[in-house]
Parts: sequence; structure tokens; C-alpha cells
Amino acid sequence: MPESKPITQTTPPAVTLRRAALSDVPELAQLGSQLFRQHYAYDAQRFFIAEPLVNHHAQFFAEQLRNEAAIILVAEIENRLVGYAFVRLEAESFVDASAACAWLHDIYVDAGARGDKLGKRLMQAAIEAAHELGSSCLMLSVSPHNAVAQTFFRQQGFRPTMVEMRLDFASPDNP
Repeated sequence: MPESKPITQTTPPAVTLRRAALSDVPELAQLGSQLFRQHYAYDAQRFFIAEPLVNHHAQFFAEQLRNEAAIILVAEIENRLVGYAFVRLEAESFVDASAACAWLHDIYVDAGARGDKLGKRLMQAAIEAAHELGSSCLMLSVSPHNAVAQTFFRQQGFRPTMVEMRLDFASPDNP
């Protein structure tokens, strides 16, 4: 009779989704900086990097945590932040011809935590946050270079509404 091998069952670690707290700001700033660098890599003329980037993110997130029109959600695995979503209610804009609406300004999952539907869970929590803020819609923007994110957003029910375009002028620094 052949020897039986023990069955090893691997289960993914438990993920906690919750509102961010001020104590999360250092880790949150690291994740936000990763997202900023990703956008900068897509288009260095469109996006800027203000160093020290982590410090700027820490200050920004601390301010937003005090903003009643903003909700920052975090995804945590084994006491480590691995993702976040930043939703803020934006006022009606005559210039943009847009009604007041919640915006998903950021959604990010650390590369090492991708593949277990964490982005989908964060998105669902962001949609719930938009409802909680009293919004009847949720808007977002996505880089044209990020086809994976565009596909993901469409799968979540989002539809394209505008395309941002830019014309750069020659200058002594940018011939």
C-alpha cells in the first residue's frame, strides 16, 4: 500500500477592510507614493513628483482623514496595509459641467497582494463609501496607459465619460 502524503491546505490570509485611522498614515503614505510613482512612469509630463513624496502623502492623507467629505479605506493583511481607496465628495462644477458626485481619486493594491480579488473588494467598499457620503454617483479617472485598470473598472460597471488631453508648449527647460 503506497504511503499517503499529508494534504497541505493553503488558505489565503484573512483580509480586513476598514476605514483608515491616523495611525495608518505612515503605511498609507507609502502606498500612495507607489501609486504616484506608477502614474509618473506613465507620463512624466502630466504627473509630478514632489520629494520627499512620502512626507507629502502623509500630510495629505492626515488632512483627508479630518475631512467629513472624504473616506479613506484600507485593506490589511496580518497587520500590514496592502491597499487603499480614497473617495471624496466633490462639489458641483460649472466649469466641468458636472453635478456634485463622489470621486474615487485613488484605488491601489500593493503588487504582492494582487490576485485575490482584493481590488474588487476595495471597489465595493468605495461604492458603499460614496453612498455613505450621500452621492448618487461615483466617478474616477484612469491612465490611458493602464489597460488592466480600465478593464477592471469596466467590469465593475464604470463607463468612459471624458478623455483628458494635453498640449505641452516648448520652453527653455523643455525644447
